Amino acid sequence: MNKLRIFLFVLIVIGIILLCTQNFWVPQLVDKILSFESSDKDTIISPQKSEKPAKAEAPVSIATREIKEKNFTGTVPVISGTSSLEVKMREYVEGELAKFKKQADEEVPDLRERFGSEGPTASYEISIYSKYIKSEKTKSIVTHVIFYTGGAHPWTIYKVFTADNISGKILQLSYIIRQDKRGAFVEFVKKNLGEWRIEDEYPATFPESVKDLTFESFSNWSLDDKNLTIYFDQYDIGPGALGPVAFPIQLDKIRDYLQ
Repeated sequence: MNKLRIFLFVLIVIGIILLCTQNFWVPQLVDKILSFESSDKDTIISPQKSEKPAKAEAPVSIATREIKEKNFTGTVPVISGTSSLEVKMREYVEGELAKFKKQADEEVPDLRERFGSEGPTASYEISIYSKYIKSEKTKSIVTHVIFYTGGAHPWTIYKVFTADNISGKILQLSYIIRQDKRGAFVEFVKKNLGEWRIEDEYPATFPESVKDLTFESFSNWSLDDKNLTIYFDQYDIGPGALGPVAFPIQLDKIRDYLQ
């Protein structure tokens, strides 16, 4: 009887020890499993956060600067901004100004000596104006350059750079005109230029000049929310008196040609 009691007592003690052991280890094991699963999930699906926020582009502004040199005067734009569009146009303006200065410094002193300081060629003049145009997908800087070196009329040209809003990449017109529609698009533009009339009577353009236009002729262009505008230099498509041409085309009329 005593042996039976001792045996039962030993079984009870062992049972208590086992129960305590399970109560101690099982919760820890469960906690470790849950902790591992949570850590594993965080490693897999949590996006990495950049320590440095993306640098925002500086806003574009265009002011003007007056130039008074010995052999020429002028007005040039001061273009702010850090994207490739602003940098590209600043380089263009600086290049045109440098070329004009070189020409004036070479030619004006001789002309002044021959015709006097009051002559029409005693000082050359350059005027450069820029404006910023933005659409949903693109941004452009349109620059109008006017050279005066004597004569009845100044000589004027356009220069336009257009860039993608997101990437900042400088774009060609092929960015928005479908490849399989470019020939038809050229014919559409030529037709509209040919039908352009001054005072509803006189043709504004030269038929032979318009006839020779190609897709590559439309290198200067800008886009806003309503129009695609193509820019032509003086004498490109008409008489000198017509000047340079900014030719707007309503987007609704060219939907079939757009990318």
